[in-house]
Amino acid sequence: MNVRCARLFFVALCIGGLFSVTGVSSAASGKFDYKNIDCSKLDEITDKRNHRIAERKCRMMKPDKYKISNAGKADSEPAPEDVYAGEDKEKFRSMILSAWKKRYPGDKVLGVRFPVDHWIRNSNYKANATSIYKTDTSVLPARVVVQTDNRYATIFPAYINKNNLNGHITVGVDTKKSQYVIKQMALKNWNP
Repeated sequence: MNVRCARLFFVALCIGGLFSVTGVSSAASGKFDYKNIDCSKLDEITDKRNHRIAERKCRMMKPDKYKISNAGKADSEPAPEDVYAGEDKEKFRSMILSAWKKRYPGDKVLGVRFPVDHWIRNSNYKANATSIYKTDTSVLPARVVVQTDNRYATIFPAYINKNNLNGHITVGVDTKKSQYVIKQMALKNWNP
Protein backbone atom coordinates (compact mmCIF):
# COMPACT_ATOMS: atom_id res chain seq x y z
CA MET A 1 0.00 0.00 0.00
CA ASN A 2 1.57 3.28 -1.01
CA VAL A 3 1.55 6.42 1.13
CA ARG A 4 -1.32 8.09 -0.73
CA CYS A 5 -3.54 5.04 -0.36
CA ALA A 6 -2.69 4.83 3.32
CA ARG A 7 -3.70 8.48 3.83
CA LEU A 8 -6.94 7.99 1.93
CA PHE A 9 -7.67 4.87 3.97
CA PHE A 10 -7.08 6.78 7.21
CA VAL A 11 -9.33 9.65 6.09
CA ALA A 12 -12.02 7.16 5.07
CA LEU A 13 -11.82 5.52 8.51
CA CYS A 14 -12.12 8.88 10.25
CA ILE A 15 -15.05 9.96 8.10
CA GLY A 16 -16.61 6.53 8.41
CA GLY A 17 -16.82 7.05 12.16
CA LEU A 18 -14.08 4.79 13.46
CA PHE A 19 -13.12 7.59 15.85
CA SER A 20 -16.18 8.57 17.85
CA VAL A 21 -16.79 11.00 20.67
CA THR A 22 -18.17 8.97 23.57
CA GLY A 23 -15.70 7.97 26.26
CA VAL A 24 -14.65 4.39 26.34
CA SER A 25 -15.45 1.89 23.69
CA SER A 26 -19.14 1.21 23.60
CA ALA A 27 -20.47 -2.31 23.10
CA ALA A 28 -23.15 -1.16 20.68
CA SER A 29 -20.92 0.73 18.28
CA GLY A 30 -17.52 -0.80 19.03
CA LYS A 31 -16.02 2.68 18.75
CA PHE A 32 -13.47 4.25 21.07
CA ASP A 33 -13.70 7.85 22.25
CA TYR A 34 -10.33 9.55 22.49
CA LYS A 35 -11.72 12.77 23.95
CA ASN A 36 -13.54 11.51 27.04
CA ILE A 37 -11.22 9.03 28.70
CA ASP A 38 -11.80 7.91 32.29
CA CYS A 39 -8.24 7.57 33.63
CA SER A 40 -9.40 5.49 36.59
CA LYS A 41 -10.58 2.73 34.21
CA LEU A 42 -7.50 2.24 32.05
CA ASP A 43 -7.37 -1.47 32.89
CA GLU A 44 -10.72 -1.97 31.15
CA ILE A 45 -9.28 -0.92 27.77
CA THR A 46 -8.21 -4.17 26.15
CA ASP A 47 -7.06 -2.95 22.74
CA LYS A 48 -3.30 -2.22 22.97
CA ARG A 49 -3.36 0.77 20.65
CA ASN A 50 -6.30 2.41 22.43
CA HIS A 51 -4.69 1.64 25.80
CA ARG A 52 -1.44 3.39 24.80
CA ILE A 53 -3.35 6.42 23.53
CA ALA A 54 -5.45 6.55 26.70
CA GLU A 55 -2.35 6.31 28.92
CA ARG A 56 -0.67 9.14 27.02
CA LYS A 57 -3.78 11.30 27.28
CA CYS A 58 -4.06 10.62 31.03
CA ARG A 59 -0.40 11.60 31.55
CA MET A 60 -1.06 14.89 29.75
CA MET A 61 -4.17 15.60 31.85
CA LYS A 62 -2.39 15.23 35.20
CA PRO A 63 -2.18 18.45 37.21
CA ASP A 64 1.07 20.34 36.99
CA LYS A 65 3.69 19.17 39.46
CA TYR A 66 5.86 21.59 41.35
CA LYS A 67 8.02 21.61 44.43
CA ILE A 68 7.73 24.11 47.26
CA SER A 69 11.21 25.57 47.72
CA ASN A 70 10.69 26.72 51.33
CA ALA A 71 8.91 23.60 52.62
CA GLY A 72 8.41 23.76 56.37
CA LYS A 73 9.24 27.48 56.55
CA ALA A 74 5.94 28.94 55.35
CA ASP A 75 5.12 30.59 58.68
CA SER A 76 8.21 32.82 58.45
CA GLU A 77 7.86 33.62 54.71
CA PRO A 78 6.86 37.27 54.22
CA ALA A 79 4.40 38.42 51.58
CA PRO A 80 6.13 39.45 48.34
CA GLU A 81 6.98 43.13 48.08
CA ASP A 82 5.23 45.38 45.57
CA VAL A 83 7.87 47.89 44.51
CA TYR A 84 7.31 48.50 40.78
CA ALA A 85 5.89 52.01 40.37
CA GLY A 86 5.46 52.35 36.60
CA GLU A 87 2.29 54.00 35.32
CA ASP A 88 1.45 50.74 33.52
CA LYS A 89 1.48 48.71 36.74
CA GLU A 90 -2.31 48.24 37.01
CA LYS A 91 -2.57 47.35 33.34
CA PHE A 92 0.07 44.64 33.80
CA ARG A 93 -1.57 43.44 37.01
CA SER A 94 -4.90 42.96 35.20
CA MET A 95 -3.15 41.22 32.26
CA ILE A 96 -1.56 38.72 34.66
CA LEU A 97 -4.82 38.16 36.57
CA SER A 98 -6.72 37.58 33.35
CA ALA A 99 -4.14 35.15 31.97
CA TRP A 100 -3.88 33.33 35.33
CA LYS A 101 -7.65 32.87 35.61
CA LYS A 102 -7.76 31.57 32.07
CA ARG A 103 -4.90 29.09 32.66
CA TYR A 104 -5.88 28.08 36.23
CA PRO A 105 -9.64 28.72 36.61
CA GLY A 106 -9.87 26.92 39.97
CA ASP A 107 -7.30 29.11 41.75
CA LYS A 108 -8.33 31.72 44.31
CA VAL A 109 -5.89 34.56 43.58
CA LEU A 110 -5.26 36.84 46.53
CA GLY A 111 -3.11 39.31 44.62
CA VAL A 112 -0.31 40.07 42.18
CA ARG A 113 2.91 41.74 43.32
CA PHE A 114 5.85 43.16 41.38
CA PRO A 115 8.98 42.57 43.51
CA VAL A 116 11.40 44.63 41.35
CA ASP A 117 11.30 48.32 40.49
CA HIS A 118 12.48 48.03 36.87
CA TRP A 119 12.39 45.87 33.76
CA ILE A 120 15.25 43.39 33.30
CA ARG A 121 16.62 43.90 29.78
CA ASN A 122 18.53 41.43 27.63
CA SER A 123 19.95 42.63 24.31
CA ASN A 124 22.12 40.34 22.21
CA TYR A 125 23.26 39.50 18.75
CA LYS A 126 22.73 35.88 17.77
CA ALA A 127 23.85 33.89 14.77
CA ASN A 128 22.43 31.00 12.85
CA ALA A 129 23.69 29.26 9.71
CA THR A 130 22.81 32.15 7.38
CA SER A 131 22.72 35.39 9.33
CA ILE A 132 23.37 37.43 12.44
CA TYR A 133 20.34 38.97 14.11
CA LYS A 134 19.57 41.11 17.12
CA THR A 135 17.33 40.16 20.03
CA ASP A 136 16.19 42.78 22.51
CA THR A 137 13.76 41.71 25.21
CA SER A 138 12.73 42.90 28.65
CA VAL A 139 11.07 41.03 31.50
CA LEU A 140 9.10 42.38 34.44
CA PRO A 141 8.86 39.64 37.08
CA ALA A 142 5.73 39.34 39.19
CA ARG A 143 4.45 37.10 41.97
CA VAL A 144 0.93 35.65 42.01
CA VAL A 145 -0.31 34.76 45.50
CA VAL A 146 -2.88 31.95 45.44
CA GLN A 147 -4.76 30.71 48.50
CA THR A 148 -3.89 27.03 48.96
CA ASP A 149 -6.13 26.29 51.95
CA ASN A 150 -7.46 28.13 55.00
CA ARG A 151 -3.97 28.41 56.48
CA TYR A 152 -1.50 28.83 53.59
CA ALA A 153 -1.02 30.63 50.30
CA THR A 154 1.36 29.68 47.51
CA ILE A 155 3.53 32.25 45.74
CA PHE A 156 4.02 31.56 42.02
CA PRO A 157 6.15 33.55 39.59
CA ALA A 158 4.64 35.24 36.54
CA TYR A 159 6.23 37.45 33.90
CA ILE A 160 5.44 40.35 31.64
CA ASN A 161 7.62 39.85 28.54
CA LYS A 162 8.33 42.67 26.11
CA ASN A 163 9.98 42.50 22.71
CA ASN A 164 11.75 45.88 22.53
CA LEU A 165 12.22 45.61 18.76
CA ASN A 166 8.52 45.57 17.91
CA GLY A 167 6.88 46.54 21.25
CA HIS A 168 4.92 43.27 21.52
CA ILE A 169 3.99 42.37 25.13
CA THR A 170 3.08 38.87 26.33
CA VAL A 171 2.23 37.40 29.73
CA GLY A 172 3.97 34.30 31.08
CA VAL A 173 1.87 32.40 33.61
CA ASP A 174 2.63 28.76 32.80
CA THR A 175 4.80 28.58 35.92
CA LYS A 176 3.28 25.82 38.06
CA LYS A 177 6.26 23.65 37.23
CA SER A 178 9.28 22.33 39.07
CA GLN A 179 11.80 24.53 37.26
CA TYR A 180 10.44 27.68 38.95
CA VAL A 181 10.98 28.86 42.52
CA ILE A 182 7.61 28.41 44.21
CA LYS A 183 7.13 29.29 47.86
CA GLN A 184 4.43 29.01 50.48
CA MET A 185 3.49 31.57 53.09
CA ALA A 186 1.08 31.65 55.98
CA LEU A 187 -2.13 33.54 55.25
CA LYS A 188 -1.54 35.57 58.42
CA ASN A 189 1.47 37.15 56.62
CA TRP A 190 -0.64 38.33 53.68
CA ASN A 191 -1.38 42.06 53.64
CA PRO A 192 -3.55 43.13 50.65
